[in-house]
Order: sequence, then structure tokens, then C-alpha cells
Amino acid sequence: MKKVILVYGSRYGSTAEISERIGEILKKNDLDVDLVNLEETKLKKLPSLDDFDGILIGSGIKISKMTKSVRKFLSKFANTLKQKKNTLGIFISCMMASNPEERPKARDDYIKKVLDDNGIEVAMLEAFGGVLDLTEDSNLGGFSKKIMEKMAEDDPNITPGGKNDGRDWNLITNFAEEFCNLLNE
Repeated sequence: MKKVILVYGSRYGSTAEISERIGEILKKNDLDVDLVNLEETKLKKLPSLDDFDGILIGSGIKISKMTKSVRKFLSKFANTLKQKKNTLGIFISCMMASNPEERPKARDDYIKKVLDDNGIEVAMLEAFGGVLDLTEDSNLGGFSKKIMEKMAEDDPNITPGGKNDGRDWNLITNFAEEFCNLLNE
């Protein structure tokens, strides 16, 4: 059975949910999956990346940046990741990618730039929509929530006071299945 490590950084939970769904799909396709939240696991505690047939990396985006934990992971393990480029995939979750027309820009601005900065090539990359939770139970900080609520007033696609889920689960499923196919070639 081939082994995959899926590492991710999630600020508000959307990327974690996407990572969990991808992990489930990989397992259904007979892959052994280690799911690692980089916000909770120190890089020195990670298993050796050489022990895995495939590597997936996921990150949320805030203020035009991947999570700090994912940026550190890419920087620290750049040499190993370069050697795994044929079985390496990366994805992000951000509100810009909720709009299919903006998805290519999200891939360029938030993924390709960071990969280029680290000299890393990947076999697969994708940008998925995110979640903007403006409900009372939101885990957004007070300041961030006020800014987002103000922006929502001018955006007809955002429901003020609501949970705005821009994720395309079919796109996510297809990405996961393509990664399975990549590993089983």
C-alpha cells in the first residue's frame, strides 16, 4: 500500500475540512494517509518525508499569504520536496477561488509565487474556495469580522451575518482522485 502525507495549515477550519475530505478519498482509494495539522505539529516531529510515496500540502490564505506553518514547511523541506516533484501536490483555500473565473489568479498569486520562491515544482496544484463565516458563532477575531462585514455590504455574493461557503466539493473530489491516479501510474 502506498503512503501519502497530507500536511496542512488552517486558520479558521476550512482548509482542515478540505484536508480531511481529501484524506478520506485517498483512503477509499487504498492509500495509507498521514494527516498532519502543521498548526499543531512541530516540523521536527514530522516523520521523514522520504518514507512517503506522495506528499500533499494544503494552506489557507489570509492577507494574501499562506499560513506561516506551511511557508516554514516549504522552506525547511524544499530540497526533499524538489526530489518528490512527480508525486507532490499543493492546494489552497481562499475566498478569491470561490469564483471560478478568479481561480487561475489565486493559483498564480498564492501558490506559484511561493513555489517559485522556494524553487519547488509540483505535479498538481489547485485553488479551492473558502468559507467566510460571519455568524455570531464565527471564530474570526473581532477586528477581522468587522472588516469582513463591512466588505460584505458591497458584495452581493456575501451574506452579512451568514456562513458563506465558497468551496466546490466536486472540484475537491476530482483533485483528490487525480492525485490517487498520479500515485497509481
